[in-house]
Amino acid sequence: MRYGISNLHKYRRLLLFGALTFLLTLVAGSIHGPILGTRSSGVSAQELSKLNRFIQSSDSQDEAMKIFKKGRDQIEDGNWNLAAATFNSFIDKYPRHKDVDAALYWEAFALKNQKKYAEADSNLDRLFREYPKSNWIDDAKAMRLEIDGQTGKQGGIVEVLKPGSQGGGSSASDIEIKMIALQSLFQSNPERAAEYAAAMLKPDSTSDRRLKEIAISLLGQHRVPATTTLLIEIAQNQPDPKLRKNAIFWVGQGGSDAAVDALMKLYDTEQNDEIKGQILFSLSQNNNPRARAKLREIASSSGSNIELRKKAIFGLSQRGGDASVEELSKIFDADSNTEIRKQVLFAFSQFNNPRAQAKMLEIARTADNFEVRKQAIFWIGQRAGDQALTTLSQLYDSEKDIRIKEQLIFAFGQSRQKAALQKLMQIGKSDDSVELRKKAIFWLGQSRDPEAAKFIEEILK
Repeated sequence: MRYGISNLHKYRRLLLFGALTFLLTLVAGSIHGPILGTRSSGVSAQELSKLNRFIQSSDSQDEAMKIFKKGRDQIEDGNWNLAAATFNSFIDKYPRHKDVDAALYWEAFALKNQKKYAEADSNLDRLFREYPKSNWIDDAKAMRLEIDGQTGKQGGIVEVLKPGSQGGGSSASDIEIKMIALQSLFQSNPERAAEYAAAMLKPDSTSDRRLKEIAISLLGQHRVPATTTLLIEIAQNQPDPKLRKNAIFWVGQGGSDAAVDALMKLYDTEQNDEIKGQILFSLSQNNNPRARAKLREIASSSGSNIELRKKAIFGLSQRGGDASVEELSKIFDADSNTEIRKQVLFAFSQFNNPRAQAKMLEIARTADNFEVRKQAIFWIGQRAGDQALTTLSQLYDSEKDIRIKEQLIFAFGQSRQKAALQKLMQIGKSDDSVELRKKAIFWLGQSRDPEAAKFIEEILK
C-alpha cells in the first residue's frame, strides 16, 4: 500500500506558523522573506523527505521503482531536466502502474523548476482528470496555484479565494490552499490581492485566524497605494489584539509621514498597554524624525507608565550613535526614577560608543543612588577595556562604601583582562577589609589563571 501523506505544503505552513508565533512574541509580527516559503527553484527538505518516504513505502524490488529512485536522486541534485525526463519515461514505460499519479506530480515539479509552467500545468491537468482520489491531489492543487502566480493567470486563484468556494472551507488543507492562493495573487496582482485581504480582515470576517495573520503580513510586504490605509484600519478596528499588533508592526515598516502620524495618534488614544508597546516598537523602526520625537516625549514623561517609558528608551537606543547617547543622557540626568535610570544604563551598555562608556563611568563615580551606581559598574564590567578598568581601579581606591567596593570586585572578577586580575591580587593581598580580601581571592580562584593560582598558593604557605 502506498504511503498516505497529507498536503506537502502543510509542512511549510507548520514551519511558517512556528516561526511566526516566535517572531510575533518578539516583535509582534516581524517577518522577513517570502511569507509562505514558496520556491521558484530548488527542493525543500520537507519535499525531499516526502518523496523519500513515498519510495521507502513502495516495493524496493520493483523495477519501476528503480526508475523512480533515479528520478528522486536527480530531484535531490537539482537536475530538473533529467528528472523530468526520468519521470516521463516511467509514465511511458509503465502507463498502468499504481504510481503513475506520483510520477505525474514529480514530473510537473521538475518542469515547474525549469519554469516550463505550461508543460507542468498539462501534467497537473492529467493528474486531476485521471486520478481524482490520488494522495498527491492536494500537492497538485497547491502547485497549480504557484504556477498561476508565476504566469499571471488568476482564474484558479480567484476561485479559491471566493467565500464558500472549493478550497475555501475551514479544514487545514483548505486554509493552506487559500494561503497559497493569496500569496500567488499578491505576486501577480497585488492591488486585487489587497482587496481580498481587506475582506478577510474586516472585524466581522469569519476567515481563519491564521489566514488573517498571513493576509496582514502579505499586505505589509507587497505595498500598493491602499496598503497603509488598510493596515491602519486593521490596527484601529480589528478586535483581535494579536492581529492588531501585527498590523501595527507593518504600518511602522511603511515609514511614511502618514504611517507615523497614524501610529502617534493611535498611541494617544489606545488604552491597551500591550498595544501601546507595539506602537513604540514600530516607531523605533522608523527613521522619521517625528517618530523619534514621539519616543523621546514618552521616554521623558515622568507621569507616564514606567514600562512604556522603558520601551520608549529602548526604542531610542536602537539607532545608536552620539545623538542617541545625548538624548539618553538628558533623560538620565533629568529623572530620579531608578528603573528609568537602569534602563538608560542598559541602553548605554549596548552601544559601542566612547561617549556612552564615558557616561557610564561618570555615573559609576558620582550617582547619588547605590542601585544606580551598582548597575553602572556591572555594565562597565561586562565590556571593560583598559581605560575603563583603570577608572574602576581608581574608583575602588577612593571609594568608601563597602557595597560599591564589593560590586567593583565582582566587575574585576568578570573581566578577562590582566589588569583586572592584577587588581584582584592587590586587593587580596593588602586590602584593609578581610571580607573584601576574601571576595577578591574567591574571584581569583574562579579565573583559572596560572598567575592567580600561584598567588593563592603563596597565601596558603
